[in-house]
Amino acid sequence: MPASLPLSRVIDAVYGRLFGNLGAFLRVALAWIAVTVVLIVALAILAPQAWDGPGGSFITAVIGAGTAIGWHRFVLREERRAFSGANTLARYVLLAVVAVLPGAAIVLIGIPAIAALLRGLDDRAGAAAITAVIILLAVVGAAVTFRLSLILPAVAIGDRSMTFRRSWAATRGNVARIFVGCIVVQIPPWLGIGLLTWLLERWQGLPTSAEPDAGDYVFAVIAAVLLLLLSALATALFAGFLSELYLRLYLDPEDPAPLS
Repeated sequence: MPASLPLSRVIDAVYGRLFGNLGAFLRVALAWIAVTVVLIVALAILAPQAWDGPGGSFITAVIGAGTAIGWHRFVLREERRAFSGANTLARYVLLAVVAVLPGAAIVLIGIPAIAALLRGLDDRAGAAAITAVIILLAVVGAAVTFRLSLILPAVAIGDRSMTFRRSWAATRGNVARIFVGCIVVQIPPWLGIGLLTWLLERWQGLPTSAEPDAGDYVFAVIAAVLLLLLSALATALFAGFLSELYLRLYLDPEDPAPLS
């Protein structure tokens, strides 16, 4: 049987490695924030409508993958480079999409099927049952994706020995711990994103003059940069958690001690 994952120690290692190396994190985050700004400006000039379609999704995927790869490489190899090769970036994005597909299929196929089976219930009972099923399917789908995701830190450092099958095998017996850990490491940045979004909405709802002044522009720029930093923080924490799982469950499953 696989060893039980020491979840609290893993989470401590994820937070400790990031907040103990803020300089390395900022090197990665600020580099990709700069890329984000350049791509957004270019898209706004060349194809303004594309941001709401495939162009925006592509930019989001590339920025997230680039930030994640940079942090994987720091955690696993203590490299302080923000950028990796284009092939690594493309392979990371592709395999991340493949890892998500089974979980997404569970949700997208399961919800209509269950809704059809529950069609005979009255509105209130049916709504409650479908809500419960949606939550259950979302949890199952996310768990499947997490079990396949150990391939991502391997891709970041060029480890071709890792496969989806090996990722699935390495995570056996620790699904609940991995699911909880993935949620816990995301709580601080997403609380910050929620708070900042709420403040922005309140600020936009305040009565203002017809013409925005310099202070409005400064506030908007600062808020946008903070949102990008919090998004990068969320990405790095998730990447760090996957890296710790890769270290403990795949590279050295016999030694649960934190690796530095």
